Amino acid sequence: MVTMLNSGIQIRWLNTAGFEMILPSGAHLLVDPWLDGADVFPISLDEIERADYILLSHIHFDHAQDIERLLKKFPKARLFVGDLSTDALCTFQHVSLTNIYRVRGGEEYTFDDVKLQVFSGRHTENARGVYRDDTLTDDPQSLGMWFGALELMNYLVTAGDGTRVLLWAGMTTPDQKYRLQGLQPDIAVMHLSPKQDPRDFSDLVKHIGAQVVIPHHHDMTAPFFETHPEMIDAMLPQEAKEAYLVDGKFNTEAFVERYNRALQEIAPYADMMELEHHKWYKFGLAFRKV
Repeated sequence: MVTMLNSGIQIRWLNTAGFEMILPSGAHLLVDPWLDGADVFPISLDEIERADYILLSHIHFDHAQDIERLLKKFPKARLFVGDLSTDALCTFQHVSLTNIYRVRGGEEYTFDDVKLQVFSGRHTENARGVYRDDTLTDDPQSLGMWFGALELMNYLVTAGDGTRVLLWAGMTTPDQKYRLQGLQPDIAVMHLSPKQDPRDFSDLVKHIGAQVVIPHHHDMTAPFFETHPEMIDAMLPQEAKEAYLVDGKFNTEAFVERYNRALQEIAPYADMMELEHHKWYKFGLAFRKV
């Protein structure tokens, strides 16, 4: 029998990039929450019982669509969003500045039960390029899509008992492994993208020094390409198409397995752990009698 000590965190994967964490203090921290409107594994607002901190990596709809609803239910929640993106978020959602912390890379925010460190990142891009649309001022949703691509933040969460969780999204750009080198989090929650090389991802994990890697965002890749098959050629390099397409359809198992193989080769001390959606997991110190 395994007995958990009173330490560590609880975490559950909502869907896509959305996670909920319970800190040792009992406070709840939400990351990129996408609720009942999600394309995969939707979850009702009623199932979110508490929100003290809400962290946004960026403001695309699949990360920030439900912020207004959450703040109506939890009016004292602290919302962390990129500095440049704040005005755009407030344009397409009715959000009070009372809740908002406008963050930039390199900043730290310390509270009684958690410390948050912010690291600038880059959103994943495709071969066609990403350009500013001249209609942005007329279309708030388009404004959100632009600033979501322009500005992305990663966070290191240090709970009151010292448990460290890195929340990472976006591109594995050459600078990332040096920017995040030596953080050594207990857990790294990390974005899997078919547009990138799993070897670069694994090299990033190696430099970070993560013990457990929890992947995210890969649950909606196959449904997206099934709905938009024309995007396969636009988004995927040839090597990725050869590795992930089976009978012309994107295969999630082949996708995750390729990442797993690269991780075992380059960072063999790091374990990739896929969470079941909506299920709680406890991470912390434990003992077992032998």
